[in-house]
Amino acid sequence: MEIRLFQTVAALSSIALTVIVVELIRRRRLKDELWLPWLIVAIAPLVTSLWISPWAALARWLGIQYEPALLLGFAILLCFALLLYLTVVVSGLMRQNLRLAQELGILRLRLDPAETSGGEYATPLTSDQSPESR
Repeated sequence: MEIRLFQTVAALSSIALTVIVVELIRRRRLKDELWLPWLIVAIAPLVTSLWISPWAALARWLGIQYEPALLLGFAILLCFALLLYLTVVVSGLMRQNLRLAQELGILRLRLDPAETSGGEYATPLTSDQSPESR
């Protein structure tokens, strides 16, 4: 089995990315929900570059002349999948943040009855005001 230059480059870059991801996991810089997709994205190029025969057969079957182009397409799809997953996670966090801000506003209104006396609603705090300055 002949090892080509693109296989070596893909394997070395995948190993480097895997080491970086594992180090971020070890230092707890990646949250629990996010480390697995990143680890998959880091290891996938290593597996595909070392086990090239199925990819070469698939490339020939699809009519792709240059076999690494199939791997590039696979890598782009994997990146899009990771981007979609991270977008879903961020969207959920944004919804949760909005809900928490709304609940905090409701709790402020309930805990400060003096501010809502006479049927008036309390004015929201701005960034330069504190509760004591009102």
